[in-house]
Amino acid sequence: MITKFSSIVNESSTAKFKIGIDIHGVIDAIPEFFVFLADSVIKNGGEVHVITGGEWTDKLEKQLHGINYTHKFSVYDHLLKTAEILGEIEFPDGTIQKKFDDVLWDSTKAEYCKENNIDLHIDDTLCYNDYFTTPFARLWSHNGNEKSSHKDIRHLD
Repeated sequence: MITKFSSIVNESSTAKFKIGIDIHGVIDAIPEFFVFLADSVIKNGGEVHVITGGEWTDKLEKQLHGINYTHKFSVYDHLLKTAEILGEIEFPDGTIQKKFDDVLWDSTKAEYCKENNIDLHIDDTLCYNDYFTTPFARLWSHNGNEKSSHKDIRHLD
């Protein structure tokens, strides 16, 4: 039965898959996986949207680890053009950027995904999920560290 169902789905599907992927905490956490995923989606006629909060710069482009993508979107660049600036914010690394309304910032990726019919967005910032209607996956990369005892795999009986 599974083979028949898979054949039916594969033969009748004409839709192309669109995936949104964040950079910091996602692509840069396990780049080999996301390079493979992006290549697979594109080779099968889909779209890869790299969706980041930061300003799109040459430095940011280098953080993509060679990932192929079809579209790019920066929350910061978008809000610079469309939103009221509320001041400045300094990040732990010393980077200073313009500050925007928190709700507007937190909801912009969700709005982009909805407008572009993204099938799945992968991000590391859980609070963004509150604004998504698009399927949203929170990546827990653990950065190669062992899982905490409260996150052990549990078996179903």
